[in-house]
Amino acid sequence: MVLPRGSPGAHEDSFPSTEPFGFSAATYFVPMTALLGVAIASLVIGKLSDIKGRKPCLLLCLYGSTIGCILKFIARKSFWFYNGMNLLNGLFSASVPVALAYAGDVNETKREKDAEIGMLVGISMLGSAGGGIIAILMETQGLFVPLLIGSALTLVAAVLNTFMLIEPKDILASRSREREEMGLLIDDDEDDDNKAPTELNKKVFGNIILGALGDNIGSSGLMPLCLSPLAFNTFYENFAKAGEDPIMPQVAYKWISVLVALMVVPGTLLSPPVYNNIGLAGGCIVGNVITGIVTIALLYVAMAPPSTATFGIFVALLYASFPFTVISQLSTGPMLEATSPPDKRGLCQGVNITVMNFGAALSPFVLGIISDKLGTPTAIWICVGISFLAALINVPLIWVKGCNVPEKPRPKELRPLRGEDKEMVEKALKGEWIPAEELEYINKERYENGQPYLLIHPRRYEDEKEELAVLRKRAKKDFLFHQAQTKEYLNQFNSTEDIQQIQQVCDKVNTSMQASDPNEVDEINRQVGEWFISYLTDNGYAPQMDSTLIKQVIMSSFPSVGDSTVTPENLEEILLSHEKSYTRLIESEGFDEPKNQSFSKVLSVAQSAMLPKGGL
Repeated sequence: MVLPRGSPGAHEDSFPSTEPFGFSAATYFVPMTALLGVAIASLVIGKLSDIKGRKPCLLLCLYGSTIGCILKFIARKSFWFYNGMNLLNGLFSASVPVALAYAGDVNETKREKDAEIGMLVGISMLGSAGGGIIAILMETQGLFVPLLIGSALTLVAAVLNTFMLIEPKDILASRSREREEMGLLIDDDEDDDNKAPTELNKKVFGNIILGALGDNIGSSGLMPLCLSPLAFNTFYENFAKAGEDPIMPQVAYKWISVLVALMVVPGTLLSPPVYNNIGLAGGCIVGNVITGIVTIALLYVAMAPPSTATFGIFVALLYASFPFTVISQLSTGPMLEATSPPDKRGLCQGVNITVMNFGAALSPFVLGIISDKLGTPTAIWICVGISFLAALINVPLIWVKGCNVPEKPRPKELRPLRGEDKEMVEKALKGEWIPAEELEYINKERYENGQPYLLIHPRRYEDEKEELAVLRKRAKKDFLFHQAQTKEYLNQFNSTEDIQQIQQVCDKVNTSMQASDPNEVDEINRQVGEWFISYLTDNGYAPQMDSTLIKQVIMSSFPSVGDSTVTPENLEEILLSHEKSYTRLIESEGFDEPKNQSFSKVLSVAQSAMLPKGGL
């Protein structure tokens, strides 16, 4: 496939002689040599970064590419010398797989990794567009002058990375020390979603790579085939041959082909919410399907009688669909990161970039031959078929952990933290009974470390209706413990005259009482309400008939214990109210015979579950 004359980079008068190969050879060999160089280097540099570290490999690529651009400028007068330097420069331009592995190393949560890896790929694609823009703007200065601009920019990046980039192992070590100093922390192996696999699943790895290759080739139907040669012939060349003014001038073609890459930005911004809702594999499938459908639409628009209207529709469709192509292509890096062991991240990302670049280097030859022999529409239909095939290849990944829909991460108040008794915490989180003393100890440690108290979901009434007598037997001991704790806090308050110290205590209490997800609190409140209504209806009460009476009993059984926010001014009042409530509850539980169970006593038992835990 040959770039049309007048396209970005196709400056026939500026390019060195390619005889006896002609100008077409330049448009084949120049991009191919660069892509082959990157493909070869990616396979090596990715694995090397796993062994020697990410930073030295990144710096090798950046400084090597800086020199490579200068060598290409020096070789500009000889076609084969230039291609040799182009290949050499490609061998030092494989920074992307190392950067993707770096992002996988330093980000802690899966969502952070997915977002940053996608952003890095997007920035890489955007950088390619930037090169084209510089070439257009500096067209009058010559085809090769932008190489010097690229060399200077790469040198700046190299210097900045030399002094500012931190090796991932140093970041992880520093993070570990900070966590140890804090004392109470989330376990590294606590969240299964964030656990990296210990072994590489070769079947899954091959599935991801094959799907990405199909995605890459299928997207060629959209860019460049639909734009060049299809749209170029329809809206420019046919008019030029007829001696008429083209609908799409050469300068318009240049800017359309370059600026379409700016659609990487909305694609990058859209990808995280798409991945979070339908998964990485789902995003890849949807992106491929949309790419195939839009490619068909572009084909028919370009084959319709040319007019300003069809040209406008063509450009609008191209730009509107490109973000979906980006979403599918950005998914590969995060999927590889999620399914690769840490010591093979660089290798896996490198293999992916290698396969993609080999595909990008060789597919134009194949598609160009098909286009010449059977026509451009046939080549485009083949790309459409490959896009749909790529979507089909990715379907099995929907069930692969790390590629499917990610689970919503549990906040700190809904999971055990480092140093806690995991079994005990998990029992409490499931609504199972644990001694009040144990729960107090857990919440006190969280309070001391500025962590949120546990949020405990109650069990369903149906699951514990046969255990109500046991629950009441446990209540008195728990009430006595809470009463003693409240008295201790009152003594601490009365013996402290420093208002600043009291304010600090209040701030820590309010911080620990604050849930990170208000929706979680609403859900627990709803569940408690359902338990209460289930109890009433199961024990002869009819809330729909005597709600006023029930409200009165609730207010009597649940007197106000103060504001939800603790301040130095109301702290003593809140403590006294709690102490009074616990005293009344203890008195109400003086008799354990089932025949003495009363509505107010059951309400009082339920009240204990709603009082603030953890104390001060």
